[in-house]
Amino acid sequence: MKTGPSEPLHLPEYLPALDGLRGVAVLMVIAYHSLTVLRSASLGALFQVGWAGVDLFFVLSGFLITRILVQTRERGGYFRTFYARRALRIWPLYYLLLLFAFGVMGWLLPALAFDPQRYPWPRYALYLQNLGMTEFGPALLNVTWSLAIEEQFYLVWPLLVYFLRNGQLRVLLWTCVLLSPVARLAALWEGVTPLQVYTFTLFRLDGLALGGLLALGVVDGRATVDGLARWGGRLAVPALLVALGLSFAFFGEGAAIHMATALTGAGGPWGRALLVAGLYSLWALGFASLLGWVLSGRASLLQGVLQWRPLRFVGQVSYGLYLFHALVIPAGGYYTRPLFYRYIPSTFVATGLGILFEYAVLLALTVVSWRCFERPLLRLKDRFTHTDASEKAVAPTA
Repeated sequence: MKTGPSEPLHLPEYLPALDGLRGVAVLMVIAYHSLTVLRSASLGALFQVGWAGVDLFFVLSGFLITRILVQTRERGGYFRTFYARRALRIWPLYYLLLLFAFGVMGWLLPALAFDPQRYPWPRYALYLQNLGMTEFGPALLNVTWSLAIEEQFYLVWPLLVYFLRNGQLRVLLWTCVLLSPVARLAALWEGVTPLQVYTFTLFRLDGLALGGLLALGVVDGRATVDGLARWGGRLAVPALLVALGLSFAFFGEGAAIHMATALTGAGGPWGRALLVAGLYSLWALGFASLLGWVLSGRASLLQGVLQWRPLRFVGQVSYGLYLFHALVIPAGGYYTRPLFYRYIPSTFVATGLGILFEYAVLLALTVVSWRCFERPLLRLKDRFTHTDASEKAVAPTA
């Protein structure tokens, strides 16, 4: 159905292009964790900003979760349905991998063994591993800080959406957007480490909030096709290019934005602290603008790329890819890649072939998990649906 340029945006429940955006996000993270080992011809520099894929995930999560919550808060089973469906999506694979990490990983893969006293399992089981982090942690667990942020967001945000009106939510979200870089800067000035700024929930709210603002606009009709196309087209490319350029220039190899070395070098500690504080917001703004542009339906070339079937499939299985790559790539570095080095004279070729082998293992493991474990469990989500009866005496309005 065609929409006039000034009409509100009406979206279907399922948006294939968003699977493509998830695919882009997870590929960025995997490239960051694997391809930066390619030193020859500075190829690794092409992927050194892949950490920003997590920021794309946050924007997508803020949009999708807020849209679901606002659309269903007047219906029966609001809390039960939301939390049950989220638990079915996140918990089974996560806790299965925790069982593997704290149970048999050290025995099967001794090079990846870790001290459970240093990394106590209750912190991970309760999604508290991102609080006061001093290091990312052992293999398989070192990417789960972002899941902790998501779970903490899921714990609080449904309550706020339920009790606040749309106008109040909008004020709260804009406050998060504006205060997040201020909070990061203040924290860095007070001696909080770049890693803690990178992984602590209250310092990473701007991406979630910008996604939430976009969702509110879509649900209450304030977001129009023309408006999203205009602002998305104007902001997305410039914001992302500037964020990319600043990330390359100041937070490249050896000075990633979450490292202590992020605050040393060109610009001085205060100038670099300003960059660290603001760069997350710039990435989030770029990704939110990109999302709005895609939602408008006017970015035809981009939509064609995002709806490419292989990329959409990568997005559909992105959760498994995200978790499994934290195991497969380190294991490959210890066990399989040395075999390529032994038998192939060129280090560059051996590294490339070793990484390709790890990708094949990662894809196979993810597909098996998706088809045999995750997807069957996801079918249980149909048992948790909203009812037509309202749980609220008065429905909130904008």
